[in-house]
Amino acid sequence: MLWPILLPLQVTALLLLATIASATALAPVAGWGRGRMFRASLALGGVAFVPSCMGIMAMIDAQRFGAFSYENASDVGDFRVARYLPSRARDVTVVKRPNGHYARYTISKADLRAHLDALWAESGGRSAFPRDRLRDGEPVSGESIDPASAGLKWPPLANPRRFRSPVQADGGGAVYYLDEDAGQVYHRADYW
Repeated sequence: MLWPILLPLQVTALLLLATIASATALAPVAGWGRGRMFRASLALGGVAFVPSCMGIMAMIDAQRFGAFSYENASDVGDFRVARYLPSRARDVTVVKRPNGHYARYTISKADLRAHLDALWAESGGRSAFPRDRLRDGEPVSGESIDPASAGLKWPPLANPRRFRSPVQADGGGAVYYLDEDAGQVYHRADYW
């Protein structure tokens, strides 16, 4: 859950350290002693750290979170999304958020099933819930599925059926909603 703040934290720390080192090195040019400049810039860096980190995080998050479109699943470069996205998915729309994502794409039922079977085989029985308890293929109401309840403006699926990936011990995993007739899938994945 803390992964979204690591990069902004690292960038901010490096920028402030570079600023402190530069200010200290150039102190004689400004007529200050290096020790005095180091202490002053270190204090200023300490005060500026949180606001700087928040500003850098806002800039980085604008690039890595939000809605993205891809022609095929192979075009998705984010491993957190790619591990839940079937390789045969096409016309992919992904809405990324720090602790998960929503995806909408076109795929056949057979290809989705093959993807799910591979996820379950890869889990090696380490799912927090066995597959048979998750009632794969159960029909659900189109209005009740997660993308609709999350405020996404995706049209409701006409006849969705719910499928699930293995569930991690911390609750991570994915829920898939397939409209077989349209070949359309919506899924929500959560990860920590």
